[in-house]
Amino acid sequence: MVKEVVGFIGLGNMGKPMAYNITRAGYDMAVFDIAGTAERAPEGAAIADSVSDVAEQSTTVFLSLPTLAANTDVIAEIAESDTQGELVVVNTSTVGATVAAESHQRLSEKGVGYVDAPVSGGASGARNATLTIIFSGDAALFMRLQPLFDAIGANSFNVGSEPGQGQRMKMVNNHLAISTLLTTSEALAYGEAGGLDMKTMLDILNVSSGRSYTSEHIFPNFVLTETYDSGGPASIIRKDIGLFVQESIADGCRHGLAKTSLDLLEVFDDENPDSDQTEIYPFIRDKKQL
Repeated sequence: MVKEVVGFIGLGNMGKPMAYNITRAGYDMAVFDIAGTAERAPEGAAIADSVSDVAEQSTTVFLSLPTLAANTDVIAEIAESDTQGELVVVNTSTVGATVAAESHQRLSEKGVGYVDAPVSGGASGARNATLTIIFSGDAALFMRLQPLFDAIGANSFNVGSEPGQGQRMKMVNNHLAISTLLTTSEALAYGEAGGLDMKTMLDILNVSSGRSYTSEHIFPNFVLTETYDSGGPASIIRKDIGLFVQESIADGCRHGLAKTSLDLLEVFDDENPDSDQTEIYPFIRDKKQL
């Protein structure tokens, strides 16, 4: 049985609460965030001064990174680190199947394990330890990592043995989630234009066939309240739907609806940098044409 010393790289909206929940479960931890570590670190965690420092202290390293470039840089630094023993990298970021396979290959050449473990549930799921973890990789590693997954989530699934399969399932989920956010925004904007009350529309939708996670959770908590603070940056969902389009093209799969979503998100994100994903609603409501 491996005595886990957990490393955590990336302490943003998702990573910080996940790291906190792992330490709360009793694990020793070393952490690093390029944007500043000490102020984001869970109490009691060792403050590392680099990615390599984390890798060299740990048996398992979790990644929670916002961009593909950050993922590439971190994987490269871990591969060049002087790691010891049975190190495995657990990537909770959404990077797509191609990047996952490349990361696995790069690390395996150095004797370091790699598994997909993208998460779903948003910032609130990370805070409340109710995330869904979508694993792919060696089945023995799934068993080894299960107690850590239990510390951050309510559901964990092993979808296959190949690197990238967990990422592919995350892409399936994200296409549905993102497209539903956009179509719900368009539909409710149409309703409001005709004088319908948003709360009444949501009450009806949520006991009718149009209900979704978006109508049941996103709109009541972040749009109806006009707080627009879901903790999900628009730049992230733009990246995610772009990955779906890119990989669908490579696989010869239809992607027309995803491309329409991507076109809209590119305009929104370019015009409204650093916006929360839920701010897409007033953008759709007030901007009649792209």
